[in-house]
Amino acid sequence: MMTAHTPNEASPNTGALSSVVMWVDRGVVIAGTAVAITALVIMFISLMAEVVVRYFTNQGMGWPTEMPNILFPWLVMGGIVLAAQRGQHIAVTAIQGMVGRGGNRVLLIGHQVLIAATFFYLAWVGLDVLEITGTEVYPVTGITAKWAYLAMIAGFVGLGITALTTLVRLLLASDPLTVRAHHIEEDV
Repeated sequence: MMTAHTPNEASPNTGALSSVVMWVDRGVVIAGTAVAITALVIMFISLMAEVVVRYFTNQGMGWPTEMPNILFPWLVMGGIVLAAQRGQHIAVTAIQGMVGRGGNRVLLIGHQVLIAATFFYLAWVGLDVLEITGTEVYPVTGITAKWAYLAMIAGFVGLGITALTTLVRLLLASDPLTVRAHHIEEDV
């Protein structure tokens, strides 16, 4: 016999699904943070080493000047994914004020489906770009440009996963406008 749940009553599957979503989001945040911080630290150290060597020897090492070309895309995409996880991208909310809670839920769910489809598609298409950029080689390090372009694919996948977890959150939330809503007070 099936029992009906009221909207405020969570089913056992809802709790498990919510836990999975939180675990996936936590993994995306940890990965994005690690990528952004690692890229930033390596760029800083390599460029600082280049400055020190150039100061003492009047010659450059060469390879540090290639690091920003390789690592800056990773820093940017890590930041973009983190902003999406925190709901800190610019949003136009004019329509949200005109529709009720149910309308907002439909609007935001459709939005997340579109975002997920777009970014997973871009990641798929990006695989072709990797093959093309694999022939470009940075002269000093010998690293191919595909490592820089791989950042875009990883970022697109991160954004697609964030859209899917946001979609689940929208389905489970009593108020869709609170999903990924970030408040300054939470940081204090």
